[in-house]
Amino acid sequence: MSEKVILNGLQKGRREALGLLWQAHSSHVLNLAFRMLKDRDQAEDTLMDVFVQVPSAIQKFRGESSLGTWLFRLTVNACLMKLRAEKRHSELEDKNLETIVENAIGHGFEPEMPANFDPELLEKSLGELSAETRSMLWLKDAEDLDVKDLAEIYGMPEGTVKARLSRARHFVKDYIKEKLNHAKRN
Repeated sequence: MSEKVILNGLQKGRREALGLLWQAHSSHVLNLAFRMLKDRDQAEDTLMDVFVQVPSAIQKFRGESSLGTWLFRLTVNACLMKLRAEKRHSELEDKNLETIVENAIGHGFEPEMPANFDPELLEKSLGELSAETRSMLWLKDAEDLDVKDLAEIYGMPEGTVKARLSRARHFVKDYIKEKLNHAKRN
């Protein structure tokens, strides 16, 4: 069923439209929530929270992005509220490290990945980033969203998104280089 039909059904309050939206996007919402919160139970709670919001929030949907992008924005906001309320920032990645490595530090790292590279070092560097920045990297690198979608999700200009992604990648690269150099000296 097309996104327009689902959107129309949602705006008219049809339960079957919410079911179709669930079928199409619930796994992506759950995955993003888990990546941000690092807790399966909280991710499932967030998934439910997001879909409970949909019937009322859909009335504010302007249609400038896809429903999937809009759901990612609701998810990011819900996760950030949970993180702020708990004052807990967790590490983002335990899977798809290869994708993050390639995109976060692969560009400009010495010709190839050092033999002594430790994936835990990447996780530690990602843990130093804010939850919002970690989620932005995840959506860009692992979910392959474009900058325009990220700008919509985070409510910021595309240039700001590009700059934050660039700064985050440089931070990760520098963090890992520093730790590897420190390990060589000791």
